[in-house]
Amino acid sequence: MGIKEHLRGKVSNNELVKVVRGFEIVGDVVIINIPDEILHLKDLIVDAILKNHKVKTILRKVGEVSGDFRIARYEVLYGGETETIAKEFGCRFLVDPTKVYYSSRLSSERERIARMVKDGERVLVMFAGVGPYAILIAKLSKPREVVGVELNPKAVEYFRRNVKLNKVEHVVRVYEGDVRDVVPRLKGRFDRIVMPAPYSAKDFVYLIADKIEKGGYVHYYTFAGEEEEEELPSKVGGLFKRHRMVVEVLNVRECGSFAPRVYRYVIDLKVVDFI
Repeated sequence: MGIKEHLRGKVSNNELVKVVRGFEIVGDVVIINIPDEILHLKDLIVDAILKNHKVKTILRKVGEVSGDFRIARYEVLYGGETETIAKEFGCRFLVDPTKVYYSSRLSSERERIARMVKDGERVLVMFAGVGPYAILIAKLSKPREVVGVELNPKAVEYFRRNVKLNKVEHVVRVYEGDVRDVVPRLKGRFDRIVMPAPYSAKDFVYLIADKIEKGGYVHYYTFAGEEEEEELPSKVGGLFKRHRMVVEVLNVRECGSFAPRVYRYVIDLKVVDFI
């Protein structure tokens, strides 16, 4: 029985329509949105969740992802311990959503990218977080090396622990710092670069031209309104061209919602030449 079904008959219809049906589960921590106007129903909502899910903590999201560390704000509705282990496709990720960015809703997208990696590739993951892209690539494909760069010191700590937890120390390299400082210092070029920061990836495209192989692939993430989807190939192609790269747009894919009629998109690109 879902939350709305559990509450039906216990609250007014006006209140019921404001109840969010879905929520995110990260390990054994639940993250849910509850509008202020029905916050008085929080105990009933907690009871509804606990009837169907064995979890240790329930968090209410009270602020969107923001800042250089891309962290949302939460308040505890139930429990209290926020560190947990999330599982994805045979991998385990130690994470605390109150201290680092992590979304279980992107697990299928991360798997998609990982399975695209060809044997022997050298891969760079910018804004690597606690390591889900880098580690899944290492576990599900056969790359030569995966380099992950992350700014948030707490996320870097979890990233390093997750590398050991998943036994990929021989493949994954962790770098702490701003991509603007770290990426130019990395030696050589990469066969594939992942840019999973839709808020700001456009500001870091200038780093790519000196680090991607000709014929290499870039996975570029951005937010856009649904009415902008048709324009994304030309818009992103133009962005890369301004930074000395001619790209072929291989795929434009919606991979999550951000707001009403605003979505997260990934644009898969092949760098075919340099200007």
